[in-house]
Amino acid sequence: MKISNVLKDLKPYVIYEVLISSISLNGEPNIAPMGLKFSKELEEFMVHPFKSTKTYQNLIEIREGVVNITRDPRPFVLGCLPELKHELLEELESSKLVKAPRLRGSEAYIEFRVKDVKEESVNRAQIICEPITAYLGDLRIEPYSRAVYALIEASVNASRIKIFLNKSRELLRLLSGIDYAKSTIKRTGEGSEYEKLSNLLTKSIEKILHRTSNPSSNL
Repeated sequence: MKISNVLKDLKPYVIYEVLISSISLNGEPNIAPMGLKFSKELEEFMVHPFKSTKTYQNLIEIREGVVNITRDPRPFVLGCLPELKHELLEELESSKLVKAPRLRGSEAYIEFRVKDVKEESVNRAQIICEPITAYLGDLRIEPYSRAVYALIEASVNASRIKIFLNKSRELLRLLSGIDYAKSTIKRTGEGSEYEKLSNLLTKSIEKILHRTSNPSSNL
């Protein structure tokens, strides 16, 4: 199907930040922030999950999922906060055609099947996906705010912290990006919900780094 008939402004070769929802063999749902890129004709798209993630495991086992498209930064933040992810899971509901659930309140959805899986590296795979159906959800009308997009950027970086804990250069790059995003949120959204979400994200990252520097705290 041509998703451009529904999502008319999509561009090929651009990485879009979305939330991918999936389901395991035993029926356990999952949702996580992820980047995707469409092919030239927008007939398929690629995701590049780390092999250690639930998203990767679910997609190679069930071979179906849902792209949840939203500009609301809240799901991106909750999606990478282990202590609060249950709140996001409670917002999942049945999709139209696939087993995987969708995120209630998203602006648009793409239900898809896995077409092919390729090895990209020891830690990462390229999964080529084919849309089954695409449709609109709830429109979100809000003026452009740098705080919104800075928060999404911070959450994307935060979702990779655990994966790069033992790679100091990459970890430093991620932390620097988060710090820059935090300063943008402070300047453009002080006192707002976005600053509160940014603070939650910061506390979660600090916990991860503290446990890493103090292994005994995991006992």
